[in-house]
Amino acid sequence: MSIKKKIIVISLSLLAAILAIVVIILFGPIPMNVDWENLPEINSNVVLLEAGAEHNPTDAPALVKMNGDAIDASDWKVLQFTDMHLSETNKGDLGNDRTVEMFVETIERESPDFVAFTGDIITSISGRARAIQLCEMMEKMGVYWAYCLGNHEGDAFYKLPRKELMQIIEKYPHCLSDASKKYVTKSDGSEEEVWGIGNFVVNLLGADYKVVQSMIFMDSGDAIAEEDYEVFKAQGEEIRKKSYDYLKDSQKAWYEEQVRSVTEDLTNGVKTMLFIHIPLVEQRNMKYVALNSLEEGWTEEVAAEGWSYVEGVTVKDHDGNVVGKVALKDGWYAAKGSINYEGVCCSDHNNNMYDLMKSLRAGVNGLFCGHDHANDAVLYEAAGEGETPIYLCYGICGGYATYNLYKNNKTDDPTNLMKGYSVITIHGDSTFDYTGVSWDRYFERTVYVENSLPKA
Repeated sequence: MSIKKKIIVISLSLLAAILAIVVIILFGPIPMNVDWENLPEINSNVVLLEAGAEHNPTDAPALVKMNGDAIDASDWKVLQFTDMHLSETNKGDLGNDRTVEMFVETIERESPDFVAFTGDIITSISGRARAIQLCEMMEKMGVYWAYCLGNHEGDAFYKLPRKELMQIIEKYPHCLSDASKKYVTKSDGSEEEVWGIGNFVVNLLGADYKVVQSMIFMDSGDAIAEEDYEVFKAQGEEIRKKSYDYLKDSQKAWYEEQVRSVTEDLTNGVKTMLFIHIPLVEQRNMKYVALNSLEEGWTEEVAAEGWSYVEGVTVKDHDGNVVGKVALKDGWYAAKGSINYEGVCCSDHNNNMYDLMKSLRAGVNGLFCGHDHANDAVLYEAAGEGETPIYLCYGICGGYATYNLYKNNKTDDPTNLMKGYSVITIHGDSTFDYTGVSWDRYFERTVYVENSLPKA
C-alpha cells in the first residue's frame, strides 16, 4: 500500500473513531449511580382507582388510602421536587450522586403518599437511561407520582424528546402522568386540541370516596414560538425572541373545565392545585434588587414607587457585605420565610392565567412551579372575608448540579446552597399546609402556609 493510501486509511480511521466517541457521548447510556439494594420500600396504603372505576366519582385517575376495607381519611402528604437536573455530572458534592442520595433519604424519611415532579428533572445527554432509572426507583419504592415537563426536557437535539420521555414514564404502574391528547369544546360546539404534552389530572379522595383535592398538571412549554413572538410584537408587546413559554388559550379553557367539573361549578367546597414548571408573570411581584445595578427610581434606602423593601431581608456575599435586597409590589405579600434571590424567569407575555384562577377562586388553592433555582417565594394577595388567598408557590430546587446561592455569591454561608424540596399537606376539608425543607440545613422545615392561611 502506498504512503498516500496509508495516510488516507489512517485519517479515515481516526475520523471514524472520533465520530464513534461523539455518538457515544451524545447518545450512549449514562446511568446514574443508584444503590438499588438499599432503596427504601414504602409501606403505602394508597390505592389507585382508574377513571370510571367503582368508587371513583371523577373522570380522571383517583387515589384513595385504604386500611383493609375501610377508607383512611387522614391527611395526604404530597412531596414536590423540582429542577433536580439529573444531567451529566454524577460524582461529587455538586453532582447527581448527592441529589439522588438526598432524594432517596427524603422518600424514606417522609413516606409520602404522592410525589409531584415539576419539571427539569431528566435533562441529561441521552436521558433515556436516566428516565428509566427514575421510573424503576419509584416503582421499587412503591410511591405514586406524576411529572410535568420543564423547559429543559428535550430542549436540544441530543436530549430525549419531550414526547418520548412522557411515553416512557407513563407506562410505569406508579406513574400517573398522561401524555394523551386532550380536547376542549369551543363556543361554536367544535372541539379544539389542547396544546402541550402532559396535561392531566390526579384526584385525591377522602371520606366516602369524596374528592378532597384535585391536582392539575400542565405543560408550560419551553421557549415561545416564533409565530407567537411575531404576533405579540405586532400587537406592541415588549417581548424578546425565545422568551420563556406560557400556558396557551386552549390549556386555560381545559383548566377551567377541570376546575368547574370537580367543584360542581364552584359549589361543593372542593379545591384544586395547579402544577407547572415556568412561573406566571405575577410572580415578578417579588423583586430581587441588586444594589450594584440599581434601576432608575431605586435607591438602597427606598424602593421605587409602588414597591416596598421587605423589612429585615438582605442578601450578603461571601464576605458578609450586603449586595441585594428584596421588594414586594404594593398589594402583594410573601409568606414569612420565603424569598427570591434572583429575578423571576417567566414569559414576557402575560397570558392572564392568574386572572382566570382568581375568577375561579372558590375552587382554587394555588399554583406550584419550579424553574428558578434560587427562588422559593410564596406570594399572595389579600383575600376577601371568608376566603383564603390564591398562592403562587415556588418549589425548592433539588438539583446539586444546578447553580446555587454560594456559587452565585449571594450568601456568606458556604453550606447554604438552597437545595431541598417542599411538602404539601392536604386536609380533608380541602385546606392545605405548605412547608419548605432544606437539605443543606439538615432537613430544617419552614412552614409557609397552614390550613390555607399564611403562617404567622
